[in-house]
Amino acid sequence: MSFENLSATWADQPLTDPVLAADAVDLMVSLGDRRRGTLTVLICDPDARYLATVLVGLPESAATDLRRDPQLGPAIDGHPPSLAELCGTALDPVIPAVHTAPGTGLILALGRPGPAGLTDVDSQWAHAATTICEAAGIRLLGFYSATKDGVHRNDLSATAVAA
Repeated sequence: MSFENLSATWADQPLTDPVLAADAVDLMVSLGDRRRGTLTVLICDPDARYLATVLVGLPESAATDLRRDPQLGPAIDGHPPSLAELCGTALDPVIPAVHTAPGTGLILALGRPGPAGLTDVDSQWAHAATTICEAAGIRLLGFYSATKDGVHRNDLSATAVAA
């Protein structure tokens, strides 16, 4: 999977194909975004075609912890935020905008440093994103993790089962 596989008309095709969606994520999440730690939101129309990208930077403590383990650094009040809280905070500015266009779908990508392949942290982020999008009435088309080594699709049906 690589953005180099995208055709010139990729944005006219629905991003329901996981391979096409992964290539689009690879294009939108730069290597710098992956090193820093970001949540990238690909906004799609009701037919799941790409419309726009929103990049949400994660706190430095979260990016540091994505390299190591699922525990986040202490919050200002001394209590570490859960991954679900961090995901909710990252999606807070996006949800009202998505509600202005009924039928909009999202593809979410966790750009992160650290190991290649999927980790428990990736699964926790995917589960949190699924829960948040369901509660907000937003179609989540896919959740991907982007590392320096590539883009990996999280199985959303497995995150729903894990709940």
